Amino acid sequence: QGSRRMLERMEGDVPATLRGALEETAKQALRAGDIIRHLREFVTRGDTDKAPEDIKHLIEEAGALALVGSRERGVKSVFDFSDAGGLVLADRVQIQQVLVNLMRNAMEAMKDSYRKELTVRTRPTANGRMAVEVEDTGPGIADDIAPTLFQPFVTTKSNGMGIGLSISKRIIESHGGELTVARNHAGGATFAFSLPLLPEDGVEHD
Repeated sequence: QGSRRMLERMEGDVPATLRGALEETAKQALRAGDIIRHLREFVTRGDTDKAPEDIKHLIEEAGALALVGSRERGVKSVFDFSDAGGLVLADRVQIQQVLVNLMRNAMEAMKDSYRKELTVRTRPTANGRMAVEVEDTGPGIADDIAPTLFQPFVTTKSNGMGIGLSISKRIIESHGGELTVARNHAGGATFAFSLPLLPEDGVEHD
C-alpha cells in the first residue's frame, strides 16, 4: 500500500499500470492471510464453517488459482463434472485449499512426464455423497512412501514441507470423508475424497 501511495505522486502510463498491479497484490495478500487464519483455526481447534456449496463452482475457483502457468508447463487440464447436480455441505475455504494443494501437487509430479494431463472428476456415490478425484499422469506414488504419505512431514518433493496432505486429510475427515490415493491406469496418482450431498428437499427448505 505504501508503494501504491508513492506511485500516486508520479505521472504517466507506467505508474498507473503498477498501481493496478500493487492493488491486486494487496488484495491477494489479504486473501492469503484470511486463508492462513482459517486453516490455523482448523488445525488448532478443528473449526469448520460448513454451508451449502456448488461443487462445480468450488473446483473451478480452485482451478483458477492452482493452474496458473499450467499451459506454459505443457499441462492439459480436464474438468469432468457429473451431470448429477446438487449442493454439497462444505467449508468453502478449506475444501478449496485441499483442491489447490492436490492440483499443484499433480502439476509438480508431472514436471518430467512426457504426457502431462490433469483431470478433476466428480461423481455421486451410492451413500449420498459427491466423490471428487484429482488424477495425474506423473510417475505415481512409490510403494514405500504411500503408507505414510498423509502423515505430517512426509513428502516426495525435494523442497516440500510435508504438511499439505496431512492438513488436507484432516479437513476431509472433518467433512465425514476420507482422502485416499491410488495408482491409475496411466501410471500416475489419483487422489480422491467425498463430500456430503444435500438432499434436494433440504435445500428447498433452507
